[in-house]
Amino acid sequence: MSGQPPGAADGGSPVPDTMVSTSATSATSATSARSARSATSPTATALRDHWQWRPDWASERPCLLWYLTFESQPALFRQAEQAQTRLRGVRAVDLVPLPWLHLTLDDVGFADELAPRQVDDVVAAAAASVAGWDPPPVTLGPMAPMEDAVVLQAGPAAELARLRERLRMATTSVLGPGTVSGLEDFQPHVTLAYLNDACEPGLVMDPLTPVRQTQVVVAVPRLTLAAVTRRDRHYQWTCRAVLPLGPGDPADPR
Repeated sequence: MSGQPPGAADGGSPVPDTMVSTSATSATSATSARSARSATSPTATALRDHWQWRPDWASERPCLLWYLTFESQPALFRQAEQAQTRLRGVRAVDLVPLPWLHLTLDDVGFADELAPRQVDDVVAAAAASVAGWDPPPVTLGPMAPMEDAVVLQAGPAAELARLRERLRMATTSVLGPGTVSGLEDFQPHVTLAYLNDACEPGLVMDPLTPVRQTQVVVAVPRLTLAAVTRRDRHYQWTCRAVLPLGPGDPADPR
């Protein structure tokens, strides 16, 4: 799998940036597809195969999602590498390459269900919704199991939930009600590894015991509208838009 940062500017992006069609959004089908997986408390008692989730998400079918991404965050990369080193011998997990670490906030829809103008309008609405919002430092850790992954819990949860709600409102203002994930139990997290088979939590968490409680505080992450594909048990994306968060973020909407 590629270790190149997402949306690299040198033309070496791992996913072609030609994925938005002119077909209209189907609110009913999009909603049912995106609500197929709900977040669960990171205290799962039995873990399942992540890659069985959302069979409609084919390998060459990009989905547009709002991510927080973590470019140039060496403390996070060190924390993740410490954990992943301890998981390399566990066959039931697929490790997330460091440049592709992300925090999912919400989804907009499959690219082939959205017209280019709709995507542009969603980006503009989102930019207006986060203008003037002063993001707090984001704390990542401790590590925990979710139903199909090993994650870093993220906080402050209430502030991240408010950011997510701003994005949801921006999307619905453009696409209408019922077009955004109905995820009610938002559990902010950064995934370190996805499960590729059912297993007991101890199989993946016991090796992490020496580092499980570590935490890092990251600088302002990037708010990225990512066109995400998944293939070979790996998520990759290109950046459809990057929005600034706070006065210190030099990113510009595109």
